[in-house]
Amino acid sequence: MQPPPRKVKAAQEVKLRFLEQLSILQTRQQREADLLEDIRSYSKQRAAIEREYGQALQKLAGPFLKREGHRSGEMDSRTVFGAWRCLLDATVAGGQTRLQASDRYRDLAGGAGRNTKEQVLRKGTENLQRAQAEVLQSVRELSRSRKLYGQRERVWALAQEKAADVQARLNRSDHGIFHSRTSLQKLSAKLSVQSAQYSQQLRAARNEYLLNLVATNAHLDHYYQEELPALLKALVSELSEHLRDPLTSLSHTELEAAELVLEHAHRGEQTTSQVGWEQDLKRFLQEPGVFSPTPPQQFQPAGADQVYALEWGAEGVEGESGLEKEVQRWTNRAARDYKIQNHGRRVLQRLEQKRQQASEREAPGVEQRLQEVRESIRRAQVSQVKGAARLALLQGAGLDVQHWLKPAMTQAQDEVEQERRLSEARLSQKDLSPTAEDAELSDFEECEEAGELFEEPAPISLVTRPLPCPAHVVFGYQAGREDELTIMEGEWLEVIEEGDADEWVKARNQHGDVGFVPERYLNFPDLSFPESRHNSDNPLGAEPTAFLARALYSYAAQSAEELSFPEGALIRLLPRAQDGVDDGFWRGEFGGCVGVFPSLLVEELLGPPGAPELSDPEQTLPSPSPPSFSPPAPTSVLDGPVLSEDKALDFPGLQDMMAPRLRPMRPPPPPPAKALDPDHLDPLT
Repeated sequence: MQPPPRKVKAAQEVKLRFLEQLSILQTRQQREADLLEDIRSYSKQRAAIEREYGQALQKLAGPFLKREGHRSGEMDSRTVFGAWRCLLDATVAGGQTRLQASDRYRDLAGGAGRNTKEQVLRKGTENLQRAQAEVLQSVRELSRSRKLYGQRERVWALAQEKAADVQARLNRSDHGIFHSRTSLQKLSAKLSVQSAQYSQQLRAARNEYLLNLVATNAHLDHYYQEELPALLKALVSELSEHLRDPLTSLSHTELEAAELVLEHAHRGEQTTSQVGWEQDLKRFLQEPGVFSPTPPQQFQPAGADQVYALEWGAEGVEGESGLEKEVQRWTNRAARDYKIQNHGRRVLQRLEQKRQQASEREAPGVEQRLQEVRESIRRAQVSQVKGAARLALLQGAGLDVQHWLKPAMTQAQDEVEQERRLSEARLSQKDLSPTAEDAELSDFEECEEAGELFEEPAPISLVTRPLPCPAHVVFGYQAGREDELTIMEGEWLEVIEEGDADEWVKARNQHGDVGFVPERYLNFPDLSFPESRHNSDNPLGAEPTAFLARALYSYAAQSAEELSFPEGALIRLLPRAQDGVDDGFWRGEFGGCVGVFPSLLVEELLGPPGAPELSDPEQTLPSPSPPSFSPPAPTSVLDGPVLSEDKALDFPGLQDMMAPRLRPMRPPPPPPAKALDPDHLDPLT
């Protein structure tokens, strides 16, 4: 049976989709640039030929009519390509000398060329990439919150199983030889407290995931419904103007210079005047199919969790839940966005008036300020859409959103009205017009700076492991593919690459072999010990103890008490005396042999505080069998993204997006259905 195909991360799929959009825009730009160069070349040759002989017009138009691009199906007269074809037909019909039109053609040939068009396209592409980067960042935040939610659910489920196992043993009075009923009761109480803590952490992670989910869906919808059409509208309209003007000039020249071909020239002028960026944009959006909005992303429960909605829970001060704090925060944010948009529009009007009266030296600065204000308004609109989605979800969960929203919006409207009256009072004093204008801009800057207090908090950082890190094999695994690694129960590995949503990690064994192994077959001591135990075993501020070392060089024992090992081997360090003097030799175990070796030949791998041998055996119980693994549902940009390991906030370049980092995306096999050995130390106990 063949394994399922590897999946692509949702964030990576979104990047590839954005890359496809940019590629299509560049293809269109290339076609229009070629067309513009054809028009300029045509005009230059036309000016020279009409000075010599009018009949050369047929020879001139012939090569352009034979071009491959003009024989394609895009011959609609409402596009620039259709208008260009009509103009060539009119040129063929003009067979007389038009010396008086030579100067006009020469001026047309020296007009705006490819550089102007590329500058317009570069400006529009930068705005599109900026909007795409914000959408991609929202998807990444959603992926991070979803992975944190999945991690919290697995820890909670494992704690529930352990608590149930201990309670069952208490009910059966099966405490064994090494445990008393009192110790089992203490352990049961401890596990119950841990289970409650993990349940609270799971609820908080789930709530954060749901909030990010609706915000990301709202952002995606706003991108496809508002931002993308607006950006393409601005881009195509400017580019169409650069293409329509030369065609219109050629048509008018034909009308003025040749009465014999008046009918053909008039037809060319009519078709050229029908060229509009609205129709051209509509046809362009219908052709590729990649600019159509994607279906909203759906919530994907992790593991055995069946809660699909926001859940109340006391997470803050007494009498106020975490969801109520979210309502307060996003209502304040909505009021702030409302103020920024209203104030920004008023500032835009002032700057537009100033730009019309500004000199050439001041015009670039005013234009830059206009772009900054427009960008601030756009960011406020995006924030308003995402916040409205969050508030709608909170209201659907039973919270009284209007109780907080109405006062906040009322106060914001009063402040906006007060600022408007103050602005009118400033502008009424004509002699203080510059001062009033500066005050207007200063108020908007203060409004933007005050809005930073309501910025969205950074997503909760996930618990990550420093790489490389040691791992203990809990279950053996036989490699089934070339890129996998066979592991044995009880051996130590060095994880050199973090896993992905399907829980595969790349590891190196003691013999230096590297391959992918299932993450659930491993135990990571540095992340498994509870916080309470960490604090008790390791004083505050103390350095973590290294309990594994990796051999940088191979070493052959020089005596019976020394230890031999190859390069890359993982050596388990044995405890040293706390006040002992380091003589340059350490004591460790490798391959079942114990001995000393030079410490300069190895590299310490930091692990949990305290060696495993120091654990209290009375608090150790045989762990229940691990939960059966169910691979996550296939994810795509249509269902809901999974966690992306990318950490760059800026929108990457095209080359970076074309070279995604691929890992095994097949589901790992479930762990064997057997309990751990009673002597094995469980991190959660």
